[in-house]
Amino acid sequence: MKPLLKDVIDVLGEGWKMYWGLPPNGVYLLKEAYMADPEDIEHLCKSGDNIVIYIAATFGGLNIVYGRVKPRPLNCPVATFIKNFNKRDIKAAVKTLIEFALLVEKLPLFQINPEVVRFAGLCEEYPLICEDPLVIVNALKKVEARNRNKPVSVFTSQELVLRELVRVLRDKIEVDSKFIEVVKKVIEDPERLQICYA
Repeated sequence: MKPLLKDVIDVLGEGWKMYWGLPPNGVYLLKEAYMADPEDIEHLCKSGDNIVIYIAATFGGLNIVYGRVKPRPLNCPVATFIKNFNKRDIKAAVKTLIEFALLVEKLPLFQINPEVVRFAGLCEEYPLICEDPLVIVNALKKVEARNRNKPVSVFTSQELVLRELVRVLRDKIEVDSKFIEVVKKVIEDPERLQICYA
């Protein structure tokens, strides 16, 4: 909900049309687990400054949609940006959605649906989305073994996960300072976190 409409228009470029309302049905760029429930964000709409944004790339009957909120009726203003693409342009269209999610919204890679990336044929450009993290760590270790002369820092999968967790928490705290209390509770009683997700 952060970007202003003008910012979205500037980032997307020409050919995108905006309308007020929910996006068309389609396949979502984000994994559903990382999309907010409308009920959870409606309190943010009371100020009137926030707008829920969706971006839909359409290919005939197929729609690939980016949005951070599950598409259900809600009491917030909803703006959808839509553009029709030829099927041969699916790579460019999905890449536009991915770059918006990663560069503008600053979302972590693991929130992107790898099936959409595979479908668009973008795994070579975004291998961290398509590959299992352990495969990537093992590949880095093999490169290090081949290049013993050159110092290469290789992180374990745990270190990669921890770095990503720190980045996600930092982003959450920037958006909502109340999230600091959640982090403090986790620090005070980490076993409680394990109980929640075991």
